[in-house]
Amino acid sequence: MSSESPQQHDPLDELEEQGLVAEFWQFLKENKKWWLIPILLSIALLGGLVLLSGTGAAPFIYTLF
Repeated sequence: MSSESPQQHDPLDELEEQGLVAEFWQFLKENKKWWLIPILLSIALLGGLVLLSGTGAAPFIYTLF
């Protein structure tokens, strides 16, 4: 027989599942890591430029630099 009673449950079962962005936003708020936002935005913008450079928008992107 198990020593656990059937009424006990894991408190983690009550937590809502959050998406990646919501979880990251909560991490930033709780740990006061606001300096990460400009770095991540810069990386996202550069990634977007790299993706667009392979499309028909490439000539327009090259004129920006």
